[in-house]
Amino acid sequence: MIRYATRTASSLVVGAVVVAVISGCSPPAPEASSSASPSPSASSVSASPSPSVTPSPSAVDDTAARESLADSISSGNTAALASWVTNPVMVTIAATEFSEPRTPDQAAVDVNYVVDLSATWNFALPEATIDTYRAGSYSAYFPPGVLVGLSSTGSVIAFTMTAGEASAIFMCIDEMLLL
Repeated sequence: MIRYATRTASSLVVGAVVVAVISGCSPPAPEASSSASPSPSASSVSASPSPSVTPSPSAVDDTAARESLADSISSGNTAALASWVTNPVMVTIAATEFSEPRTPDQAAVDVNYVVDLSATWNFALPEATIDTYRAGSYSAYFPPGVLVGLSSTGSVIAFTMTAGEASAIFMCIDEMLLL
C-alpha cells in the first residue's frame, strides 16, 4: 500500500509539471534595473572641474562579456559564465514557473538546461529574429542590448546585459514557444 501511495504521489508531481509546461505559463518578467543616475539639473551642476569621470553603465564596453558568455554556452564550459554575471543573477526558464535569483555558480549549472554538446549555437541573430521574440509573450526578456543565442536544436538563451555583466538569463528549450 505504501508503494502504491508513493507511486501515486510521484505521478501527481510529474503530472503537475507536465501541465505547467504544456500550458505555457509565463513567469514574471525581470525587473528593469535602474542603475543609471538621474540627470543633474542646471542648478546642481558645479563650475569646478571634476578630477575623474565614471562612465555610465550604458557606456561600459561589454564586448568581452558577450564573447565569453557566448563561448561558454557554445563550448559547453558553462562554469566560465560565472565570471560574467551579476551576483545574484535572475534565471528564468520559459513555460515553467522557475524564475529565481541565483548565485553565479548556480546559474552556471542552470544553463545546462539548454546546452546540448551536439548542437551549434548562433549568437549573431538578425535583429528581425529578436524582434519576433519580442512580439510574443516573453517580450520582457528581450530588452534592447540583449545577447541572444539560438541552438541548432531549437533552444534559445538570452542574457540581459547591465554594466558589462549579465543581470538576467532567460532560457527556452524550444524556440516555437517564443513565436
